[in-house]
Amino acid sequence: MFKQPLRLSPHFSQRPWGGTKLQTLLRKQFPPSGGPYGESWELSDHPDGPSRVLSHHPELSGKAFGEILRAHPRPMIGRDSAPARYPLLVKYIDAAEDLSIQVHPSDQWCRAQRHDDRGKSECWYVMQAEPRTTIIAGYKPGISESAVRAAIARNSLRETLQEWSLQTGDFIPLPPGTVHAMMAGTLVCEIQQSSNTTFRLHDWDRKPTRQLHIDESLQVTDWDRDARVALRQFGSIGSAGESSTFENEFFSITRCDVVPGGVLSAPLPHHTGAIINVVEGSGELLGEGWTEQLRLGDTLYLPAALTSPTTLRAGVSGLRILRTISREL
Repeated sequence: MFKQPLRLSPHFSQRPWGGTKLQTLLRKQFPPSGGPYGESWELSDHPDGPSRVLSHHPELSGKAFGEILRAHPRPMIGRDSAPARYPLLVKYIDAAEDLSIQVHPSDQWCRAQRHDDRGKSECWYVMQAEPRTTIIAGYKPGISESAVRAAIARNSLRETLQEWSLQTGDFIPLPPGTVHAMMAGTLVCEIQQSSNTTFRLHDWDRKPTRQLHIDESLQVTDWDRDARVALRQFGSIGSAGESSTFENEFFSITRCDVVPGGVLSAPLPHHTGAIINVVEGSGELLGEGWTEQLRLGDTLYLPAALTSPTTLRAGVSGLRILRTISREL
């Protein structure tokens, strides 16, 4: 039952800035009540929103991803035992309105403060950006903590921040300590450490009011990072072509492109398991004795026990997937 991909069913997270694209573009089935839903936690072992596995096998279907992981660590991640929490969390995010200006802590800060969650290094693949959409990332050169506090006092924090234009297909790493904000009109696939810790500096005077975390935000900010780094982080994952890769200490992401109607032999399985996200187009993933349909917004987990060769076949509009592996397993 672990010799083929496991299709994942997300946890939906209510957010005041959420829209309808998860439902209309990615064909997610929202709960009958609640909302607006801004995030679908596609692969999640976090206690705030575990995702579930969809499988034809009755022993797996409907169970939480983490429950299956810890019951079957060898076929899932190639280890004799599983961690208390799978180290990564993958989301789709629909920003119909501006997100808060925020910053995430590092693992080191969380350990030092005995915080009950881990740090958060994240990255975004921009699946759709409406015209004139921007992103806030990093402070302007020369901005100090005292200058930020003064700007907050006069409600002009945005003047201290760098803002960049955004395009579909951009890839944006955001290390811990980087102040940032996703702006209205953005749909992304977010790959991150399994953390739900966000410190807000400003929330656009949104009603109802959400808690701000001024002191914590400034405490975890990496003030030594060159503000120009944010600019260098923009653009595609790598050069154009069939595949390219981004890595940090927590995860490795490979982008695979298949031309319309094309076929690509892609070594997608990994000895610790792999996550597949369909971020453009549609097609099929083929293996030994099985075929999985791939639609925009799908998320699959390839267990470690899946070792047979895999092939991607694109539909008429082509196909782009992200394949992510944890570097902590």
